[in-house]
Amino acid sequence: MVDRSILSNDLKICVSIYEHDKVLGDKTWLSKLVRELEGEMSRMTISKTLDKLFDLGIIDGHWERTEGKWTRVFQIAGESEDFVRGIYEKVSKA
Repeated sequence: MVDRSILSNDLKICVSIYEHDKVLGDKTWLSKLVRELEGEMSRMTISKTLDKLFDLGIIDGHWERTEGKWTRVFQIAGESEDFVRGIYEKVSKA
């Protein structure tokens, strides 16, 4: 389990996306992040943070049919993967 409590909202989302994609081998989309981060941040905060992470080029996404509807699936952009992996490794050891 990863202790995200010390991270900013931006990094909480990045670590969650990284963990699902690279460690657990599954996909991440908005409603899944909202369920996972419930109590830590609101849906609006998650949405705004995702927009910022897209603008900064830290995350990337593509449209895919998931749970019977089209949704945008997120992953860490290639250039940011080493940075996010380092953070993930630090907080997962804590």
